[in-house]
Amino acid sequence: MYKLQSKSCNKSYVGQTGSSIEIRHREHVRYMKTQNSISTYALHILNNRHEYGYPEHTMQFLKICIKEKVMNCWESFYMEVLQQQNLVINEQKTNEPNPLCSSQLNETCYTT
Repeated sequence: MYKLQSKSCNKSYVGQTGSSIEIRHREHVRYMKTQNSISTYALHILNNRHEYGYPEHTMQFLKICIKEKVMNCWESFYMEVLQQQNLVINEQKTNEPNPLCSSQLNETCYTT
């Protein structure tokens, strides 16, 4: 799991990868250069004419986890945490709250 921050607006995209962070960053950059909307992060950068930076300045490792369902759950969790803090890019916002981040668990969300 990783977080990729826009250099211009400081909002972030949450993603998962089986590759290194550097390789995944290069993929997002390639999507920007080819204007490929497969990457929500690339779409955000292109739509808003934002700057993107080097992986060592804009990417943060969040968690190692098993592929498949577990990764999807953690991705959803981190997206919800950022969304509650108004730090997720608009293109990744969801209207369906993650049950892990219910009002009873908000303290857990912000400290994890």
